[in-house]
Amino acid sequence: MASITSILREFPLIVLDGAFGTEIARRGFNTNDDLWAAKALFEKPELVKAVHRDYFEAGADVSISASYQATVEGFEANGFPYVWCRKREKNSGQTGSITAALRP
Repeated sequence: MASITSILREFPLIVLDGAFGTEIARRGFNTNDDLWAAKALFEKPELVKAVHRDYFEAGADVSISASYQATVEGFEANGFPYVWCRKREKNSGQTGSITAALRP
């Protein structure tokens, strides 16, 4: 996969996706929660994929991830048990979060 630096050498502009939270709310997902983005990943993964796909189809080069709230600390602060949080982190295959994804 090409890095953003290598892409910028060839193209002087990179188009980011749109307002993810606004779009999932427009499509019916309740964003009135401290963990709305993380909950969308668990409760409506097909919606998350559809919104990102639609942004790419509309011309976005980079999609900013919705996983920034999906941390053990964030879940624990909102009442999720530590064991549940660690299991989700282990199942995700990563301990951090993805910041951005380049166009497929």
